[in-house]
Amino acid sequence: MLPIYLSLEGLYSYQKKQEVDFTQLTEGGLFGIFGAVGSGKSSILEAISFALYGETERLNKQEKRAYNMLNLKSDTAIIDFQFLNFEGKKFRFVAQWRRKKKFEETTSIERYAYVWKDNNWIPLESADGAKVTNLSYPNFRRTIIIPQGQFMEFLELKGKDRSDMMKEIFFLNQYDLGPKVSLLQSNNNKKLEHIKGALTGFEEVSNEIIIENKQALEDAKLFLEKVKLEFEKVEKQLYKLRIEKENKTDLDNKQLELETLEQQRPKVKLYEKEIQEFESVSLHFREPINSLHHITYNKEQLLIKIEKLKDNKQLLNHRITETEQQLESLKDDYEQLPSYKKKTDDYQLLIANAELEQSKIELENRVNRGSPIVLQTQQKEQNLIIRLQEEEHRLELAKNSRTPTQELMAIENWYQRYDQLQGQLSDIQDKLQQQEVEIAGYRSDLEKQNLSETNWREVLQGKITDISAQSNLLKEQENSILVKQELSQYVLRLHQGEPCPLCGSLDHPNPMHEENWTLEIDRLNGERVQLTTNEQELRDRYTKVSAITVLITDKLKGLESLKQNAQEISGLISIHNNGFIWQSFEQGNREAFEVKKNEVQQLESKILQQENDIKDIRKELQETQENRVKYEKSLDDLKNQIKIVEAKMAQHTQQLKVIEVSTYKGIEKSILIDQLRELEEKINRVEQQVTDWNDILIRAKTQFAETAGQYAEAHEQYVALNGQLQALQGTINSLLKEFQFGDITVVKAILDKNLDVVTLREKIQLFYVQHNTLSTRIVELKELTKDSSFSQKLFEDTEEIYQLKKEELELQFALTGALEKELTRLTIELDKKKNLLIDYEQLNNRKENLRLLDNMFKGNGFINYVSSIHLARLCEIANQRFHRLTKNQLSLCLNENNEFEVIDYLHDGYQRSVKTLSGGQSFQASLCLALALAENIQSLNKADRNFFFIDEGFGTQDAESINTVFDTLQYLHHENRVVGIISHVDELKERMPRSISVIKDLEKGSQINYN
Repeated sequence: MLPIYLSLEGLYSYQKKQEVDFTQLTEGGLFGIFGAVGSGKSSILEAISFALYGETERLNKQEKRAYNMLNLKSDTAIIDFQFLNFEGKKFRFVAQWRRKKKFEETTSIERYAYVWKDNNWIPLESADGAKVTNLSYPNFRRTIIIPQGQFMEFLELKGKDRSDMMKEIFFLNQYDLGPKVSLLQSNNNKKLEHIKGALTGFEEVSNEIIIENKQALEDAKLFLEKVKLEFEKVEKQLYKLRIEKENKTDLDNKQLELETLEQQRPKVKLYEKEIQEFESVSLHFREPINSLHHITYNKEQLLIKIEKLKDNKQLLNHRITETEQQLESLKDDYEQLPSYKKKTDDYQLLIANAELEQSKIELENRVNRGSPIVLQTQQKEQNLIIRLQEEEHRLELAKNSRTPTQELMAIENWYQRYDQLQGQLSDIQDKLQQQEVEIAGYRSDLEKQNLSETNWREVLQGKITDISAQSNLLKEQENSILVKQELSQYVLRLHQGEPCPLCGSLDHPNPMHEENWTLEIDRLNGERVQLTTNEQELRDRYTKVSAITVLITDKLKGLESLKQNAQEISGLISIHNNGFIWQSFEQGNREAFEVKKNEVQQLESKILQQENDIKDIRKELQETQENRVKYEKSLDDLKNQIKIVEAKMAQHTQQLKVIEVSTYKGIEKSILIDQLRELEEKINRVEQQVTDWNDILIRAKTQFAETAGQYAEAHEQYVALNGQLQALQGTINSLLKEFQFGDITVVKAILDKNLDVVTLREKIQLFYVQHNTLSTRIVELKELTKDSSFSQKLFEDTEEIYQLKKEELELQFALTGALEKELTRLTIELDKKKNLLIDYEQLNNRKENLRLLDNMFKGNGFINYVSSIHLARLCEIANQRFHRLTKNQLSLCLNENNEFEVIDYLHDGYQRSVKTLSGGQSFQASLCLALALAENIQSLNKADRNFFFIDEGFGTQDAESINTVFDTLQYLHHENRVVGIISHVDELKERMPRSISVIKDLEKGSQINYN
């Protein structure tokens, strides 16, 4: 993982939003985050962990986490973290919550996750950081971001916890094949039992039975063919008789239909005559009559229009005269408008001068108020400079009286090392006593079972073998009873003179008697259940005793190791006692040393307080100087503004065109505004009235011209319509004479019928088509039935014979189908039986193979073996740096329990516990292991760059060790690795190529500054 960006707001001491651009920090390969204790350095790491996993080191869910993490001066907390994962994909995780109306209550914490895709943030379904980093939260803390106080956790982890961590980081669960093998065994055994049960249902299936069924099927098929031929012959006779019957019935029906149709002929003839008359009149008279009606109507409407247009002309002429009179009355005011507008401009200038006069008075008042403040600030600045000089002089005197602290630190380290060795010796002695008690308890458990550490395996294995033999004997008895039970079922089928279904014999001289085998089988089942229970109890006992003996062996080995460690630590205590070389102190008088140390600490506290006071004075002086400059600048700005106001007032006075300044001098601004408003309203009113009356005059003249044109056009149309009406009347009179109609009313009566010609023609056409069709069909049917010998009795007899033959054919079809179906079933069942026998043999072979695999993967032996290989590799990589950091004096190794120990080359290469390392050495070992873990994770994930963060840890290093550690960390940049550290030691800041500082402001909260 490589961080890109982090912003946090309202979290712990972070009140306002603060941002960290990691791209600037990670370029140098090594960077730091510095600040005083409690400034909020570690909160940066906690924000990253919480955004990714929703977990923190300080608080859990039951501790009102949302309320306690929220800054007391903030209402909202937001964490926004962006990074690249091992695949180079860009992700963003956001966590946010807010305070409710009641101060102690907060909303639930909401977490979201996004991936950068196609230049957009695409939401992810889950906000679990483990799915992106491939690390759980505990292992993320051990390998990527290592919180304060957790740096040495991996070094001191016990076997099971470290094994679980190795499983996750190196995906060792893929080697945990034991459960999978057990599942395969169980499934395989179930399949074997299933096949055994299935084979019992195929005892009646054989090749001989299939051959018999084939012969019976052939005979049935021959008889079916014979019956089928007879049925088809009768079916043809019946079909012929049915056709003759249908033709005779159809002839009678068609003759009746023809007679009915002939009765409709007069009505059809009447329809034909009416249609002919209606079509002739419509063709010649409909259009002229319609035109006559249309022209008459238009003439009447046009006459009405002419009268209306005449009235409109008179009305519009009167309106034009009135509008011209109104415009004449507005002429004088309209000509004065330019003069009125100039006067409004002068009014606006006078109002602006009144406003500027008021602004000038306010600015002069501000100048009068600000001048004393500037003088006070200047005096305060002089007082602070004098006070700062006095405090710096006092600090110089205190520093000159300081006592060197190197000797006191060395003595304190000696006492701490002495306490550490004594504590380790006490712990080992307690563990020795506890180990001896546990060994005695385990041996007592064996004695209660009449077993010992040497003979327990033979005794228990012998009892298990006896039970297995008894179980096999019961199995044989059960098989014998089951065979007899099966054979007894055939006794009921034996009849004298009929073949036996098993041997085929016709004689049955001594048949087996049917007996009730259920009670015997129940008895055997009860005995088998009891044996199984006894065997399981023995195996459980075997497992428990085996575990006890393994524990005794391990405890004995641990006992020897503890005794050896106790001797080593006693030797180290003796050597350490000889290292007390300070003559001014007594080794046993620690109280005198503590008194001296307290005096030095009090002096250092006093110096630190004086330095803080000086820092506060400098800060106050800087603020005072900034305020003085700001106040002086503000005063100058006010004076400049007064000059600008005076210049604008003079300019406005020169721009007056109509009004004399002396006339309006001293008049209030509100009066000027009222006079300006009245004049502007008069100007707007005159302009609007002139515009409105002009518009009315133009519209009236335009409407008058349009109305006159429409009147002339309508009069011309009226004359033209009169001529058309006379010509059309002459045409209609000529048509009446031509078709010999006495009056136009006769023609209108014919047209008013409004006959549906299409429908009537269809009815007429349908009549002739039906008549012709029936006549033709009757002729055909008479031809077909002239030689017919059909009789009803012959038809009924033939139909009865047909039904009998049909039933016989269906019965034979059913018999043949049943035989064919049975043969198919037997053939399929025989194939199934063969396949089951093949599957049974394969599963039986697989059973043996799975038994071998189960023995191989039993327990976690194989996983522990792979884990030990990874641990050994980690140890080897870590030693490449640890050996160098300790000047070739120490290296890491693994004991038989896969726990870390130290090889001490200054003491003939003996191994000892990592707990015997000093604080600085433990930090170095943990650093080397963290780097080794990072390398392995980088290799597994195929990441280009890897990153991890250390919170504190450098306080335990001396100057020379810090140099070595820093050389190691800086060398990581060449290996394309990024390391970040957090510390409150400001001296380390100079050694960092990139860093940021966290400063806690009392008002603004924690602030982040880039160095």
